[in-house]
Amino acid sequence: MSTHDRGDTLAEWPCCGSALVALPAPMVARFAPGGSTVEHDTDSSCRLTLGAWSWAGLAGLLLTFDADVTDIEPAELRQALRSLRTRIDEGLRCAT
Repeated sequence: MSTHDRGDTLAEWPCCGSALVALPAPMVARFAPGGSTVEHDTDSSCRLTLGAWSWAGLAGLLLTFDADVTDIEPAELRQALRSLRTRIDEGLRCAT
C-alpha cells in the first residue's frame, strides 16, 4: 500500500470513474479503497480510478482526499460533484 502500484485491479461497481488528484501517487495509494487503481502522473499528481454503488458515493470518495481534482471522467461523475456542490451550498445558506 506504500507504492502507487499496489497490484489492485479495478473492482466491478455499478459506477466507475477517475480523476487526476493533486497528490503524489504513493500517498493516494496508501489511502485509496481496495479495488481502485492509482497511476503515477507527475511527482505531485496521479490518476485515481475507483468505483462505488452510486455516483454521489464515488464523488464523496474523491473528496475524502481533500485535494484538487481535475480531468474528471465520466460525465456522470462530474454531474454528481455538481449536485453535491449545490446541496452543500444550500445547506450552508440555511445554516447562517
